[in-house]
Amino acid sequence: MFRNKELALLELDELEALFAKLTPEEIELLNAECNADPDDPYLPASDRCREQTKKQPTGPYNRDQLMKFLEEQGKNEKDWEQNKVYVREIKGKVWVPPPPPVLPKDQMDDGDAFGSSTSTEWDDVLSGASEADILELAAILGYTGLVNQIQFQAAQIGLFGDKVEGMVGTGWSAAAKSQTLKHVPLEPDNDTDVEESIGRLAKNDSSLTSLNLNNIKNISHEKMKRVIEAVKNNTNLKILTMANIDMPDFVAREIIPMLEENKTLLTLNIESNLLSSGLLSEIVKATLNNQTLIDLRLANQKSQILGTKVEMEIANTISQNNTILRLGLHLNTLGPRSKIQDVLTRNWDQLRLKRLNRD
Repeated sequence: MFRNKELALLELDELEALFAKLTPEEIELLNAECNADPDDPYLPASDRCREQTKKQPTGPYNRDQLMKFLEEQGKNEKDWEQNKVYVREIKGKVWVPPPPPVLPKDQMDDGDAFGSSTSTEWDDVLSGASEADILELAAILGYTGLVNQIQFQAAQIGLFGDKVEGMVGTGWSAAAKSQTLKHVPLEPDNDTDVEESIGRLAKNDSSLTSLNLNNIKNISHEKMKRVIEAVKNNTNLKILTMANIDMPDFVAREIIPMLEENKTLLTLNIESNLLSSGLLSEIVKATLNNQTLIDLRLANQKSQILGTKVEMEIANTISQNNTILRLGLHLNTLGPRSKIQDVLTRNWDQLRLKRLNRD
């Protein structure tokens, strides 16, 4: 016998000549081996498998009668209903509230006669309380959030006699309306002269103890570097704030040697700049050299998510600092955040004990 691959390579004429030489038994065996796919949807069910029902019945079983019975039963049987009418069914017992207790007439007061609750000693106290007393009671119980600010102020009119804008009437029954929008003037721009400040820092001016360069627009990177370089050897500056001036990494890297050299700076604020998470970790490590900085602000940088590794490095560095009291930096991981909080609490306690021993 040929294999299936060999049969596929033969021509049609060769196949017909080959099949003509086969006996009926060999053709039957070939049909059994070359059976069609039983799951082929393009073939009728009768052609998917070879017929295996030629065996004669050996008992009372009669296949023809069974097939005829199944066909007649299928024709006469009623089809199932696809759509059924919805009928609400209530299972179990339905809860019925018990009737209210009926008191004798001699034990009922005027309030109970109208269906209200039994009066207590607190009813007399609250009925005679003023709105100011109710306000104090609401503050004690923590219920001040149930009223808005306008209603709260309206309740104070009886005490202070002030008028509240947007309130029609007085007291709790007053109607609250929208208030007029209050226009707040913009804060003036930072007019600090950067060149003059650099000169005063370089000369170690004793009157310059705080330098605020926040929100200065279009300050060059070269001037930022000169400011940081001048602070390095300055002994009078206590506070340096350079927030929101678009400081990049290559400029802020000059802060690391500045913190390692300067021994008088107490507060450094470089928030809202363009610093990366790795550089923030290096800046925090630079505070360990002198440990004189007590306030460090690094929040709202270009990398909002520092990463667990960087946060752990910052927390381990802060745990070695015995002087820092405030750290402005948002951490997403609970472990480093709680560790830094414990370290800051420890430093505050040490500062308090030193002050008590000094007094």
